[in-house]
Amino acid sequence: LAALRNGAARSGQGHHREAWDMMANRQPAWLALAIALWAEVAAVQEATLPAEGLPVPIAPAVLSSGGTLNVTIALGPVRLRRTGDTDPLDITTRAFNASFPGPTITVFPGDRLNVHLINELEDPVGNGGHDVYRHPNYTNLHVHGLHVSPVAPSDEVVFAKVLPLGSRQYMYSLIPDHSPGTYWYHPHRHGAAVIQTGAGAAGALIVKDPPGFLPPQLEAAKDTVLVLQDLPRKVLQAAAKKSGDQLFRWHGKEAELLLVNGAPRPVLSARPGEWQRLRMIMAGVSTWLHLSFAGCEVALLAKDGIYISDFPRPVPALALAPGGRADIMLRCPGGAGEASEHIVASDSPGVGLKTLKRTIFTVRVEGEPATGLAAQDLQEWAPAHRPAYLQELRGGLPPGPSSCSCPISMGLGGNTRWMSGHLWEGPTHLLNSFPRNGIVERNVTGVDKHPFHQHTWPFQLVEEPAGGNPYFKAGDWHDTYLNVWDSQALVRFQTVDFPGPLVLHCHALAHSDQGMIAVERVEDAEKQGSCACNLLSGEEESQLAAAAMRESPAPQAELVLTAVAFVAFTAMLSIICGAVAWILHKGRRSGALCSVDCFGTPYAQMPEETAA
Repeated sequence: LAALRNGAARSGQGHHREAWDMMANRQPAWLALAIALWAEVAAVQEATLPAEGLPVPIAPAVLSSGGTLNVTIALGPVRLRRTGDTDPLDITTRAFNASFPGPTITVFPGDRLNVHLINELEDPVGNGGHDVYRHPNYTNLHVHGLHVSPVAPSDEVVFAKVLPLGSRQYMYSLIPDHSPGTYWYHPHRHGAAVIQTGAGAAGALIVKDPPGFLPPQLEAAKDTVLVLQDLPRKVLQAAAKKSGDQLFRWHGKEAELLLVNGAPRPVLSARPGEWQRLRMIMAGVSTWLHLSFAGCEVALLAKDGIYISDFPRPVPALALAPGGRADIMLRCPGGAGEASEHIVASDSPGVGLKTLKRTIFTVRVEGEPATGLAAQDLQEWAPAHRPAYLQELRGGLPPGPSSCSCPISMGLGGNTRWMSGHLWEGPTHLLNSFPRNGIVERNVTGVDKHPFHQHTWPFQLVEEPAGGNPYFKAGDWHDTYLNVWDSQALVRFQTVDFPGPLVLHCHALAHSDQGMIAVERVEDAEKQGSCACNLLSGEEESQLAAAAMRESPAPQAELVLTAVAFVAFTAMLSIICGAVAWILHKGRRSGALCSVDCFGTPYAQMPEETAA
């Protein structure tokens, strides 16, 4: 009934209002149910799945102006359909602004980004629980890879919760020398990551290069954003079932759907010998990609939004972790006056964790050969300036209280979902603590099976990884790291610019939803910020947790909302009880209702209060 009423209120269409009137006039129960279900489906927006082999779609983009960008994104139900008699597909899922992917958000270093997040999902909220798939219609927002404050109203994700039909205002302030690069945004509500992010709710976030930052050849190159989304049917159906979700549906024979900017196996156009820049974002659930580019030259430019120091670095393939990004320069040869096609595919490297095996997209080379800068050989380049959070950290770890060394193990010990021997215990249970403006070293183990993601502060590879894959080199920076050729990585990062919670987790979203997530704390020295490892027991954890609560306004806001909701619920319950009592009282007098209670006692023989 609530869904039908809300649908009528939103649309204002006559047939919705008439349906509501029919319900009020006591139509048969089966008809009432059918009308309610129809109204709920009618409220779902529709999107058409393009056919294979069409040009790569370009997501709608919003660009900052005058140092500010105000944007509204709405998470809501979407029905993605491919029509036809031979191979139909019909998926009801969640997406931002009814688009796959969501709009591309584009800002510059130093900008202010204001995002109004609207949750258009409705009740029921689904099942609860701890470290399980849960509450599929609660949501929030994470700006993946951005170096911004982790405290509300910025990139705070452990307390933030947007209820169905609610909204939240996010405000992100980029530092003036923030690294230009490729980032993305997605929901990050614990327990609902698979059914939201993994089922389509994601979008690109680009921090543009300021004028003069790039050399002329790179600045003039054709620049294309490619959001890769992998939707595995069985994983999504399991998450929907276990969380009590009543929205997600999949009708079709495919076991998996991989989209490039919302299209399956699209075609990217290029001229013979033309260098172009591709920004590739792996926004899938859990699978990593081992991408090869048949017959084309590939030079690595950046990883996870951070330019490498030895561009151009030739790489035979990309090892793209779920959540990871790679910027490359691509050049493909053309045929002798005829169009030629080059398949970009993911295949197995013959070692380690299973990867997705399929064609991702095709590069079609045709037209006149490229000339000028677009055709010249790439020149060596590295950024002339890096911000404080990306300063070189290789060499000896400086002595002193500001240097910390806390190891992290992933999936080791008695549980394949453990992080350093623990499952997620809640936002006030801290794994480690670090002082602000310090240097933290981690020996992260298990990264051959679990993609390690760290919020706010990216980390540098201190030692050369094993395996000899040129995609991974000492000195590179990441925020998401998976290397099937090496089970461990020694990394360092600097806790500069902000205090607040530091969230780390496995970016295989099913693992994260099941408890493979932890929170640490970066604290100013005057607030007892210090190095402390493995804090998930003891008195010190309680003190740090109390400090974290003081710094995070979200729990207080939720307490206020809970109190308001309780008062509203109590008032509503009082009205309902009063109405029921009045109906029973009137019915007893008029004979419209039965004349005995469920135990067979005549109402006439009962006291007035008991009868009511």
